[in-house]
Amino acid sequence: MSNTPCTEPPAQTPEQQRRHLLQLVVVFYFIFAGAGAQQLYLVAYLQQVTPWGPLSCAALLAVVYATMMVFRVGNVYLLQSWPDWKWTAVGAVTYFLFPAGMFVIAYLPSYWLALGFAVLWGWGAAALWGGTTMQTLALTEGRKERYGTGMGLLYAGTLAGWFSGVIVLGLVFARYNAHPQLTYLVAAGITLVALLLAFGLPRSAEATIAPPSGARLRRIVTQPKAIISMFLLGSSALAFGLMIGTFADYVKTQHGVQYVWITGMFYPGIQIVLAFVSGWLSDLGGRAPVLSASFLLAAVGCALAAVWHSPVALAIAAALWGLLNGAVPVISAALVGESAERRRRPLAYGALFTGRDLGAMIGLVGSRLAAGNGVNLETSFILFGVLFVFCAGVAALLQRYAKQKL
Repeated sequence: MSNTPCTEPPAQTPEQQRRHLLQLVVVFYFIFAGAGAQQLYLVAYLQQVTPWGPLSCAALLAVVYATMMVFRVGNVYLLQSWPDWKWTAVGAVTYFLFPAGMFVIAYLPSYWLALGFAVLWGWGAAALWGGTTMQTLALTEGRKERYGTGMGLLYAGTLAGWFSGVIVLGLVFARYNAHPQLTYLVAAGITLVALLLAFGLPRSAEATIAPPSGARLRRIVTQPKAIISMFLLGSSALAFGLMIGTFADYVKTQHGVQYVWITGMFYPGIQIVLAFVSGWLSDLGGRAPVLSASFLLAAVGCALAAVWHSPVALAIAAALWGLLNGAVPVISAALVGESAERRRRPLAYGALFTGRDLGAMIGLVGSRLAAGNGVNLETSFILFGVLFVFCAGVAALLQRYAKQKL
């Protein structure tokens, strides 16, 4: 038997468990106030400080998500001996190194160096999310009705950080646009706080679990519940890919740089509350209805952005896409908690969330390629809207497989 980043229920009192979960939330707040939020500005920033074109700049983020997709499952094999807190702490190191590296790129514009930082961050992001999700699910073990609520709290902290970071970094980016590298210095400084806090997480004991294997992986990904979940994660992440790949440039071109953070902040802003609410509602009323409603509302956002050319419309659309990307990953992680025994969770979680990384990568690169070939962003909004309506129907099918195990 081999070790994995998944723990037995910690020998903690309920108060200690709540404190542990709060520590995870605070770590994620600072990580995403810095390294998370900088993604919204990365393409515009790199175009200012390097000679690289917009597609080359967007490709760096695509490499992050491609690497993360591979190591969602790859880390379950590679890091079996690591306890879950170490996955989180080491992952936090890579989140710090990326904005620090992008600051260096302003003075040493090497694309190969930037690619190295992107690959390292992708690997670390998979570790950070894997280890932290396993801790969160373990802290709600034995209370299945709480999986969505626990994950919702984690995502609420994540998105509160993103919301704060989008505003702070956006103000720095706009105020000091002649020296954009200062934005990345600030992002690295904020993330450093998270890094220090991550190494202070409770050191829970390791537990032996079923070693990962190709047969187990195939069994998971061929279950209808997993197929539907992966499709919904990938589809919702298209909007996230568009947000970090093309949205800022579009807003800057159409309405001015001062509106980038004003419209962009609504994406994480709405998620702060609704990530928690969607998890809580899914615990009470079922996963499928909340997912279907989220996709329908996201489709409304796409329609508004396509027909109403205004910063207000883009802010509303960003908010509704934020609602979608708050609900889908929270509920999907809760599905892993209730559908997979603890010994299988790391592999099940990694397998399902490869769909999210693939969707983010397609949305990021696809929207950038479309813009480069003369396809206006309004067309992308319409296509996404049609897809989201379809997804609302697919999400309803999850009700049939509510009892299925992964």
